[in-house]
Amino acid sequence: MLRPGGILITCSCSYHVSPPQFLDVVADSARDVHRTIRLLESRSQAKDHPILAAVPETAYLKCLIVSVSY
Repeated sequence: MLRPGGILITCSCSYHVSPPQFLDVVADSARDVHRTIRLLESRSQAKDHPILAAVPETAYLKCLIVSVSY
C-alpha cells in the first residue's frame, strides 16, 4: 500500500513495549513483506506528557518514521 520510497509513520503507546522491541517488530514486519526500511527519526511524547525519572511508566510513547524501499 506504500509506494517505493514512501514514508511510514508508526507509533506505540504501550509502556510494555520498549523502544528497541518496537523497532524490532517494525523491522521484522518489513522483512516479512520483503521490504527494506531506513530509520529516519525516532520520537517520543511531547513535552505536555512529561517523562518522570521516578515513574518509568510515563515513558510510554514511541514513534518511528521510516523510509520503505523494495
